[in-house]
Amino acid sequence: MGQKFAAYNAQGAITGFYDSEDSPVPAGVADVIEITDEQWQTCVSNQGWTVITGALVAPVPPSAADLAAQALVRSAQTALTTGLKIASTETPALNGTYAVDQLSQSDIIAIETSLNAGKGFPGGAATFSYLDVAGAAHAFSEANFTDFAAAVRDFVYGCRAVIARSSSVLPASTATIA
Repeated sequence: MGQKFAAYNAQGAITGFYDSEDSPVPAGVADVIEITDEQWQTCVSNQGWTVITGALVAPVPPSAADLAAQALVRSAQTALTTGLKIASTETPALNGTYAVDQLSQSDIIAIETSLNAGKGFPGGAATFSYLDVAGAAHAFSEANFTDFAAAVRDFVYGCRAVIARSSSVLPASTATIA
């Protein structure tokens, strides 16, 4: 192995690594510094190193606020995989935890769209059996399903806002519907 090099951009971010024997610095790449094998291993193992005034600079460790924000995002992602617990004040038979993954959201939206269009439930039934995460069927009326769909919408939107870092408030994992 030959001499190692780190190429970097105008902001100092490392854009590539080269070796004088295995992968020489391409013509036209002007911003490079020589680095040792140990520095190369460190940079490859720990992303975020930069070059400032011709010297390698270690990444700044995340602040307590950064770590808290990352934990909040992970909590929102977990909430979406865990589901939403529904408590119904008028129809306790609907109580359960329901999936809110992409497929479940699509199903809920499709059924709610049909109800809003005046088409009713699939197959024209007066009630619709919808499964919770445990596989138990719950018989929803049109009004119950509309309330359920709105609760799921609000929960998913709240989680996505946290994931996008436009909110710092995790939505409640339980929603009460009529």
